Order: sequence, then C-alpha cells, then structure tokens
Amino acid sequence: MRVSGITIQYNSKEFKAIFERLFPSMYMLASRILKSEEKGKDVAQEAFVKLWQKDTEEFASEKALQAYLYVLVKNACISVLRKEKNISNTSLDEGLTIAQKSFLNEILREETYKLLHEAIKELSPQSERVVRLTLEGYRNQDIANELDITINSVKTVKKRAYNRLRQMLGSQFVAFILGSFIEFF
Repeated sequence: MRVSGITIQYNSKEFKAIFERLFPSMYMLASRILKSEEKGKDVAQEAFVKLWQKDTEEFASEKALQAYLYVLVKNACISVLRKEKNISNTSLDEGLTIAQKSFLNEILREETYKLLHEAIKELSPQSERVVRLTLEGYRNQDIANELDITINSVKTVKKRAYNRLRQMLGSQFVAFILGSFIEFF
C-alpha cells in the first residue's frame, strides 16, 4: 500500500501505527451502526483485512485511506444488517426501519463531515474561509461581499481549494460521499 507516496508494508511499524490511529474510529462507527461492540470490532477488523488484501492500493493521503476504510465499514455493516434481516435484494430500503436508516445516515454524515472539516483546516486561511462560507450556503457574491474581494477572486480561490481537497482526500472520498448519501436518499 502507498500513502502519500510512501510504501507501507503490512507487517511494518507504519502499518501498525495506521491501524492504531484509524481502528478506533472504524470500530466505533461499526459498533454504533450495528448496536453491538462485538460485531463492530469484527467489521472493523475485516475492513483492515480487506485493505491488507489489496496491497497494490495507493492513497493520496491518510485521509483518503480513512475514507476508503469508511466505505469498507459502511458496506460491511449493510451486509450484516441484510443478513440479520434476511434481505436478499439490493435495496436497503426494504427491511430496515425508518429509524435504522436515519441512524445510519446520521453516523455516516457525522464521520464524513469530520473528515471534510479536518481537510478544510489544512487549506490556506482565505481558502478555508471561502469553503466554510460556501458550506454555510453563501453564494459567490455574498462571499465576495463578506470578505471584501471580487467575485472572480472567490471563484479562483474556490476552484483551487476544491482541487486541493481532492488531492488531500483522493477520489475515494468522492466515492464515499456519493455512496454514503445518494444510496440512502
């Protein structure tokens, strides 16, 4: 596996350090979704096993790796829920209660926002302000007025910030966001 251009062997100190940093989040997420610490631990461990089996995987950053693991955990939790409910079709809508779907959505949204906001903090101060205002629903003209810059400056800063976020989070993050939210709405 390669993270930020560094090759990490699966029996190395680096992999152990990554496991120790990311496992608790994966474990907590799976445990909350499945409402079982034992099942959560199994799912989180299985996510790392799958990661280990894909030893040629390359990640732009540790955040991209974390997003990839969230996708693995989410999919594994859905599989467990389907088995428990004996759901054989591909639609999660059938067989899960509204409360279960809502709970799953909230957890995934919370983890996604956490990952995104950590990445936003790494942007330049102006880029961070522009992205945060955008997330708050401000339009480009409103952002320009608020920051006392031109609308073209807002567009340029926003474009550069989004490109930087893609670099930091990788394409796995985009897949995570789409897979996490579109599937359930």
